[in-house]
Amino acid sequence: MDFSTIQIRDDLEKLLSRYDEFLKKHIIPLEQEAVYGSFRNALPKLNALRDLAKSEGLFAPHLSENEGGLGLNLTDFARISEILGKSPLGHYVFNCQAPDIGNMELMHQFASKELKEKYLGPLQRGEIRSCFAMTEPQHAGSNPKHLSTTAVRVGDEYIINGHKWFTSSADGATFTIVMAVTDPENPNPYQRASMILVPLDNPGYHLVRNIPIMGDEGEDYMSHG
Repeated sequence: MDFSTIQIRDDLEKLLSRYDEFLKKHIIPLEQEAVYGSFRNALPKLNALRDLAKSEGLFAPHLSENEGGLGLNLTDFARISEILGKSPLGHYVFNCQAPDIGNMELMHQFASKELKEKYLGPLQRGEIRSCFAMTEPQHAGSNPKHLSTTAVRVGDEYIINGHKWFTSSADGATFTIVMAVTDPENPNPYQRASMILVPLDNPGYHLVRNIPIMGDEGEDYMSHG
């Protein structure tokens, strides 16, 4: 989208300047340590920046005001996201990073009240992280029609069997949303799978390894399990 012809409101212009200043003053100087060093060791400093963002009213710009955010529309958030994208840490510090931002949206629309209280609230407040498990080693790419992972309902629970990989930020996540086939005979291939929230302290879950990208395994948020 070309934003060059769109006139920016004065209040949004001021907000963009605040994000840009925060990024240059606090986030970019931390890149050498957190991105090229140990992300996990830099977490105390990153969490301190999150607290600072909250105190300055900049945290979670994508959320409604009732949820602790700024209540921006999608176009306004896109302008902020453009600024945050100048640093690999930008979206993380303000808790609007993938895959969490997508999981927040999914849960906001479809999760039960119980799941929202237990997982969505802490996720929106930046107290926990999540991941999204779709890609599988048996199939090329991320095609929701091509899934081998199955989920069979037994009573009020599902038994899930499968192997996922390139699950971004699985290392250190509290829960994942798994795509698994629940209706294999459905003639519509797009309706065969379901999304199921799985707590990662489940004894049946095992993180095998972080997959190296150009020789770097990464860790914590900056990894692919």
